[in-house]
Amino acid sequence: MTGLGNKYEAAVIGGGLTGLTAAVYLARSGKSVVVLEKDSRLGGLAQTARMNGALFNLGPHAMYEGGTALRILRELDCLPDGGYASKSGLIGILQGKIVRVPADLTPEENAEWSKLMSGLSQIDIESIRSISLQEWGVQHIRHEQVRLFFHAMCRQWSYCDDMRVLSAGYVIEQGQLAGQGVRYVEGGWQTVVENLRHAAIQAGAAIVTGYSAEQILLKDGSVHGLALSDGAEIRADAVIAASGLNEVCQLVKGAERMSIGRWKNESRPLYAACLDIALRQLPNPERIFALGLDQPLYFSKHSGAVQLSDNGAHVLHVMRYNDNEAARDGKADERELTRLLDLLEPGWEREVVAVRFSPNVLVAHDSRTIRHHGVGPAPDPIVPEVRGLYVAGDWVGSEGRLADAGMASAKQAAQEVLRYI
Repeated sequence: MTGLGNKYEAAVIGGGLTGLTAAVYLARSGKSVVVLEKDSRLGGLAQTARMNGALFNLGPHAMYEGGTALRILRELDCLPDGGYASKSGLIGILQGKIVRVPADLTPEENAEWSKLMSGLSQIDIESIRSISLQEWGVQHIRHEQVRLFFHAMCRQWSYCDDMRVLSAGYVIEQGQLAGQGVRYVEGGWQTVVENLRHAAIQAGAAIVTGYSAEQILLKDGSVHGLALSDGAEIRADAVIAASGLNEVCQLVKGAERMSIGRWKNESRPLYAACLDIALRQLPNPERIFALGLDQPLYFSKHSGAVQLSDNGAHVLHVMRYNDNEAARDGKADERELTRLLDLLEPGWEREVVAVRFSPNVLVAHDSRTIRHHGVGPAPDPIVPEVRGLYVAGDWVGSEGRLADAGMASAKQAAQEVLRYI
């Protein structure tokens, strides 16, 4: 392919936040690096689409102020403009009816809720990484309605709906980070992608879209290069696979007998159904955040903190957390999300600027369960059976979730490459 060389010190497979982060670190360290993205656009799950003037992320996206993603973006001088979510106005949905905090809780429930949330930062997360969130809640929360609200918050922090398998230490740590501030990105998350792309190119990285790796070539137990989708090959001393577990296993011959095969078998992916809506006016503008208490539902207005349209439209995200179910009935999920929108914003359909429904979206490659003590199935980026092969993504390491985990493992993988070559 024109513009693609035949020898690099490092190749990165995947042009999402994870792959681009790794490329910036490698290129700024003076290494020759190429990023291969099979899609025609960079970004992966961080892509932003423009529809009738509205900017839609793929479902609700935010960064935690205390999290790794913001720390790395500041370190790389790639931090986008943003705004912070309001912490007021929590609404619960129970049996199809609205339950407000604090108005619809008893004085005893309100006291327990306030004590629980204010004391979150004091919890020793390391001691409860192997305890399920359900077990922790039974031990520490007395009122059932408070437990339902807390489980709903934990579902939002983790995207996992099964409190029996979710690591209490992992998810409460996410709650501690969220308590420091939830930051939305001005203009959508494609802004973050573009900042990282520009930084990588400025540092000398080559980035190619619409062009994929078909196989990671090995020789004598070491990375030798890549076979590409057009039949060509390139040499590379090291490869960072910044993609999902399925994709990584498809790229490596004999993967089922390696650590990456075991990691794939032990992972527990998470899925969601996402309804993104832009409205001219909001029937109930005071309703900005709601969570299902007996159903795994989410509603939030993201455009209050940042601008997500060219025409003043309000952007809402409605979502159903589908846990580990990869093939739910999309039409049924869409009807359920529409009913939630009808409840919270009745008459919304008269104000529509743009609507997009996305069924069965892969949200995360792992649930961070008690099986792995709240850590991803891959404990670090090193693939021990292959010298020069590293992995990065939301399923690698112990630090954070989603973008936090992906970018943290990307930095660690880049550092391992620099030690190797």
